[in-house]
Amino acid sequence: MSGKSNNHLLGGSANLYGRKDHWFADARVTYQSYGDYKVPADTVYIYDYAASLPGNRLRNTAGRETALHLQTGYLGNKFRNIVHLSHLFNKSGFFFANAHGLEPRRVDEGLHDASSRDIQLPRQQVHHFKVINQSIYQAGKQRFEMELGFQYNGRKEYSQYVNHGYMPAVYPKDMPIPSDLERQFDKKVYSLNLRDHIQLGKHALVAGVTLEHQQNDINGWSFLVPGFKQHAAGVFVYDKYSINDAWQLHGAIRYDHAQLQTLTYSDWFYSGSEKLVRAHAMERNFNSLVWSLGLNYNSGHYAFKTNIGKSFRMPIAKELAANGVNYHYFSYERGNPDLNPETSYQFDVEAAYADERWELRISPFFNYFPNYIYLNPTAGHDYYYGAGNQVFAYAQSRVMRYGTELQAKYQIIKQLSAEVVGEYVYARQLSGDKQGYTLPFSPPPAAYVNLTYNPVIGKETYISADYHFVGSQHRIVPPERKTPGYRVMRLQAGTTLFARRQAIGLSLQVQNVFNTRYLDHTSFYRLIGLPEPGRNLVLSIKVPFTCNTSI
Repeated sequence: MSGKSNNHLLGGSANLYGRKDHWFADARVTYQSYGDYKVPADTVYIYDYAASLPGNRLRNTAGRETALHLQTGYLGNKFRNIVHLSHLFNKSGFFFANAHGLEPRRVDEGLHDASSRDIQLPRQQVHHFKVINQSIYQAGKQRFEMELGFQYNGRKEYSQYVNHGYMPAVYPKDMPIPSDLERQFDKKVYSLNLRDHIQLGKHALVAGVTLEHQQNDINGWSFLVPGFKQHAAGVFVYDKYSINDAWQLHGAIRYDHAQLQTLTYSDWFYSGSEKLVRAHAMERNFNSLVWSLGLNYNSGHYAFKTNIGKSFRMPIAKELAANGVNYHYFSYERGNPDLNPETSYQFDVEAAYADERWELRISPFFNYFPNYIYLNPTAGHDYYYGAGNQVFAYAQSRVMRYGTELQAKYQIIKQLSAEVVGEYVYARQLSGDKQGYTLPFSPPPAAYVNLTYNPVIGKETYISADYHFVGSQHRIVPPERKTPGYRVMRLQAGTTLFARRQAIGLSLQVQNVFNTRYLDHTSFYRLIGLPEPGRNLVLSIKVPFTCNTSI
């Protein structure tokens, strides 16, 4: 069971597991309900329109979620087969009722502020269903693995009808689409993975095949991305060679082929004398050969590994064919049908040391992208499908990116430890319209310091404090705004109590202890100056139990 003070979340999860000989079954059901989030602000500005936040709450951010997970199968010495089933349902409001994207709205505040737990328009409903069958067969030094899966994701976004440009002022009564169904996305994914593990002396070989098919359909009176189909297939070989007990050499090579087919989409209304085509039918084929080489060392207190390789990512349908307002990102997105697959050459190193008191780790990396895909802010604005949203167009450029992560932990005394973690990323565009700039929404340098105290009364009892330091971000891509740095503190405590022989696990967190008002530069809400959630108390209770039965 869990509860959160910031948005009055109440939730619980129950898990039941049983096994007899080689057969087992595992089930979990989870439910949670939450209200509107609170932020350290009483007003937020959309353009020049001031939207009040009574009680510091973001209107229409409440929601409910139910999830069911099932597993069952046979666990033998040479053969095992496991079936996974899950279903997730989520209903939640969109932040927030005073705006549709960046379009200011006057709302019935009496209706929206009557309860912090109601879900008004605009809102979304998501159904996600997944089934996976996993089979493993061990034959001597050879192991065969297979995963066969299916996923369905159905997403509906509801909103009051809003007309722009040539859209009719009143929603037509003869439209087959409900007037409040703004967008609908239905995705079906079929996948198959085959792997063969072979042990040949000092060589541990893995060869495999992956296959995937996607079917994506759309509906609703608003448009962002067309319906599309996608097929992908890949083959790979991986080898790990043990030079000796300390040194290992590994390498891999993979070939992929993918095909993406998008469908034509035309407006349902006339713009002058014709219905404009928002997306044309398109078929793109992609091929890629990637590889990696690495070296690992692990002996005593020291560990070291390094890797060099090439990676590949095919452009997704939105990057190729988007042409509409993205209300979540406060922008008008326009795809580029001529995008090439994104490739990257990377080099990374990790060095670590550990003894009874110290744990040290540093992991620098370097990436070079000949054709990095990103959402490029332009000088254009759209008035036909939105309220003057700035146009963001998907583009490619050469990009250099490097950075590092650093971790140091010291056991001061047996019960007290201190830890420092830091991260830094630098990116620079080497070509294109924004040559010399960084990438949009680049994270600033950050670090956190942690102190953890474990009393002698039990290993599972702890008290800890985190202090998160985030630097300012002045390297931006217009229209981004510079973001000041901030400091946020979190306190945590937990223990296990016993009522007779029954264990009860308790944990308590206080997030954003001082209710600090700060902005996350990597959040799209940064564009409208919306601060992150304020102080939040999180309580969790866990009760494990064992029931002996004769099945």
